[in-house]
Amino acid sequence: MTTTDPFTPDVVAAITRHMNDDHAADSVLIVRTLGGEPGAETAAMTGLDADGADFTARTGGRDVPVRIPWSRRLTERAEVRKEVVRMYQEARRVAEPFAARLRAATRPDHGATETTPYMTALLDGRLTRDQYGALIAQLHFVYDVLEQAADHMRDDPVAAPFDLAGLRRLPGLEADLVHFHGPAWASRIEPDSATAAYCERLREVCFDWPGGFVAHGYTRYLGDLSGGQAIGARVARAYGLDGDGVRFYQFDEKPKALKDRYRALLDAAPWSPAEQDRVIDEVRTAYRLNAALAAALDRTLA
Repeated sequence: MTTTDPFTPDVVAAITRHMNDDHAADSVLIVRTLGGEPGAETAAMTGLDADGADFTARTGGRDVPVRIPWSRRLTERAEVRKEVVRMYQEARRVAEPFAARLRAATRPDHGATETTPYMTALLDGRLTRDQYGALIAQLHFVYDVLEQAADHMRDDPVAAPFDLAGLRRLPGLEADLVHFHGPAWASRIEPDSATAAYCERLREVCFDWPGGFVAHGYTRYLGDLSGGQAIGARVARAYGLDGDGVRFYQFDEKPKALKDRYRALLDAAPWSPAEQDRVIDEVRTAYRLNAALAAALDRTLA
């Protein structure tokens, strides 16, 4: 039985010509990130076959041959385009700083919490002290589990660096609970069903998966360092507080410095593109859980 080679010289010439004429910059990105030539100044596709593509990269004044395999053996000419697109998309993921990619990928998930009636009332300064106290009570359960996970992960080389000094919120929350609920606050609070589900997810993914721990820490702590600062200022104004009652929102270090350090850790984390995608998905899950927690507090407005 004979088969026709789908990658005849004329086909290869047509594909390489198209890549070099219309997608030269894409080839440079692919060679830099997937071809092991991060210093490539230019790159040209020089050939291909059923198993991979060949490029010549110009690096440091010399031409370097680069071979990049396809994800599988190809049997049809039409499959080449799909593979080149895949390589380009993978190269973009590798080249883009993960912190920026994570932020962009989860931006649509940010707003769900802010639109609940409870959070709208909080931002407008219309909550009573007891209504606001309900929020910090529920948050205490969440941070208690998250910071237990930080203790559990203290020897993990990937997760441990994300437990930055001064980042933990449990001491501030407990000080605020004393202010709003009194010294016996622990006997006066209990998690509602949304908070219990949130804590259960934290127990599932934060104690043995570094990416899960980081995903939930990112969602909580960078939120506290960003929009949380505005919320803290509004709470202080609404209830005439200066320190006591808003310790949760106060950090010993400037928020921007902590955010910058956290994002630098995200960019340095040794995660493959697939693992980065998994972390992004878990951040989306964390946002959904946080939105459910906020929505459950609508009951306090009745």
